[in-house]
Formats: sequence, C-alpha cells, structure tokens
Amino acid sequence: MTPTEPSELHRCSYILPKKGRSCRMLVKAGNKFCGEHAVFSSSNEDRIPCPNDPKHTVARTQLASHLKVCNSRLPEEPWIKEGFNCVKGETRYDDKIDLRPTAGEISAVIDKINKCHDTILSEVEEAFLEIPLITEYLEKNQELNDKNKKHLVQIASIIGHLTSSELLRNNESSCLFELGAGKAQLSYWMAKQAPKCKYFLMDRSGSRNKYDNKAIQEDPSVSLKRIRCSIEHLDLSAVDSLKGADSLSAVCKHFCGSATDAGIRCLLNGVKNGLPLDGFVLVPCCHHKSRLVEYCGQEFLKEWGIESDADYAALRHVASWANCGFSENNGEKEEKKEEVEKKKPKLILDDEIQVSKLRSGRKAKILFEMGRARYISKMGFKTKVLKYTSYDVSPENLLILATA
Repeated sequence: MTPTEPSELHRCSYILPKKGRSCRMLVKAGNKFCGEHAVFSSSNEDRIPCPNDPKHTVARTQLASHLKVCNSRLPEEPWIKEGFNCVKGETRYDDKIDLRPTAGEISAVIDKINKCHDTILSEVEEAFLEIPLITEYLEKNQELNDKNKKHLVQIASIIGHLTSSELLRNNESSCLFELGAGKAQLSYWMAKQAPKCKYFLMDRSGSRNKYDNKAIQEDPSVSLKRIRCSIEHLDLSAVDSLKGADSLSAVCKHFCGSATDAGIRCLLNGVKNGLPLDGFVLVPCCHHKSRLVEYCGQEFLKEWGIESDADYAALRHVASWANCGFSENNGEKEEKKEEVEKKKPKLILDDEIQVSKLRSGRKAKILFEMGRARYISKMGFKTKVLKYTSYDVSPENLLILATA
C-alpha cells in the first residue's frame, strides 16, 4: 500500500457517541475496529475496558502491568479512601447524563423556579470586591486580553471575600485548602496577598503546575503543596499538612457540576473528624452536569416541588440557558437604533425568547446555590449566596460564603 492509494486505507467502524460519526483511526487489514475500539468487536478476546476508568481499554495480557501505571488508578496514600465523600448510589463522574426533559416538564419547572426566585431573591447579595494587588497589576498590564482580565477580576473578588471574612490570614499557623486547583492561578494570587499562610492544593488531573512553580520562584518562602486526587476519595482529616494548622479555610473556583457537592461533603466530613475549619468560599459552575442523587440541596428543592429525576433534569436544562452566550442587550449591541426598528417581527420575537430563557437560566442557578447554602447552614455554618462578579465577566457569577 502506498500513500497514493487512499481507497485501500480502512478506517475504524466504531461510531463515537458524542460526535455522531465513525472513528477515523486506521485499522489493520481484515479488522473492523482500531486498537482502542477493538473491545466492541464481537470476536474480541484481546482488549478489555480498564477497571479504573472504562473510557480507555487495555490488552488483557497487559492488564496487571497497566494497573500499576494507569493514570486513573487510586494512589496508595493514607488520605485516599475510595468513595469517602460519595453518597449511596452515586454514579461515576464520567457516566453520561441521559435524561432529557419534555417541553411540558420544562414549562412546569420554570413556574416553580419563578415562584421560588421571587421569594429568595432578597437573600442574594451583590458584592463585587477588589484588592489593590490585582488592581495595580491590571493597571500596569493593560495589554492583557479580555479573557485574562476577566479571570483576574474574578480572582480579586474571591480573595476579597476570603480576606474580609478573615478566611485568608497572613500567618504561619493558618492553612488554606484549594479544591480543584487546576493550574493554581487562584493560589498564586492568594500567596501574594498572604505569603505567610500555608497552601494545600488538590486536583484530580495532572498539571504542569505553572503557577505553583511561579509562586515559589518569586518567593521561595511560600509554602505551597499539591496532591493529585479526585475529590470523592479525599479524607482531609488524614492529610498531614493540615493536622498542625490552628485554623483552616477552603476555596474553589468553578468546581464543575457535582464536584461541588462532593467538595462540600469532603469539607464537612473533615469537620466531623476534628479539622478546625473556619469557613470556605465556593464558586460552582456547570450545573447542567450535576445529578440529583449527588446534589446536597435536595430538601430545599422539595419545598418548591422539585423532587423527581424529571424535575431535576428540567431544572438542570433551564440552568444551561444562562451559559448560552446570549446577552440581554444582544439585540441592540451592534446595531444602530434605526436598524433595530427595521428588524423583522420574527427576529425581534426570537430575541425576546432568548432573553427570557437567559433570565430563567440565571434564576435556576440561584436555586442550585441556595439549596447548597441551606444544606451547609444545617451543618452549623453561617452562609450567604453572593453575586461576586458581573454577568459580563462570567455567567457563573455566584459564590457561596460559609463561616463557622
């Protein structure tokens, strides 16, 4: 076979569920599937799904050696306890969310959202905070693109809330735990704000530790440690780095879907086991990826008639409208007044529908966070739900503040 004979090249026949098309990997002569998808062949005896993560497969004969180096394996550490922060019947984070609500279910839930929102709206405060450290940085680096500027505006407000609530203290006996740290940009700026505080970071994925290294290079005295672990398996009370702290606080920025609920259980389990948790700031996101069985605020939703899987699927669906990329001013943003007036009635109606959906999505997100806040309150913390930044900066602009 030569490169000039494309007709002789055979592609994998497996249909990728998310993309709705066949896999484009080449296959060996006589085979129907590529190596990764050979597990789906009726004649397959060689490859099996990995027990740690069925998203990838492994040769049966190499299973033992693969499990020792698999990136999805649970590390053998004292703070790793499988399923420690899970609820009974909880599904894996990588399971698909298949339930799709009907138009009738969506309409019924929107009515419930509106009634609940009208009652609780007065409890949601707006507090866009700044810190001089980041304000000065932005003034000196005006060439930054909008995306980077928006990240820093969010970080400034989060640090502002931590500082004003005395959850970020600049002393060596304090420790701050960041859930889902990613590249650690938030911890980097917290370390600049309070360099004497000790920082402990957690993330389930590998990272090049870009901002970890940057923080230590700029100030070698900074104490910043990271572990790799999925939040549902983390026993905070078994982490040596936290045991000597006189005070402990926690923070997360855009912890995705049900990871926020597992994070809440992780923190509260730590309190039950004796950790001196003074409070925490949580900035959740991706409500459309959460599941009812994992969600902490079920009792709150039940008070408003949202209790079945279908109800929750509809609430989740409506919440996704807040991230649709449409603006309340989108219809007139780029157009002159006379051009807007010439719009066809259908286009004007479409804009009105989009704005209505956007507002419903934002209301749904408030319900999600209020439910979580009520759950945390019952565990002994004082809680607030805050709009910590504007919708223009981030559609995920809600923050849960909990203090002991």
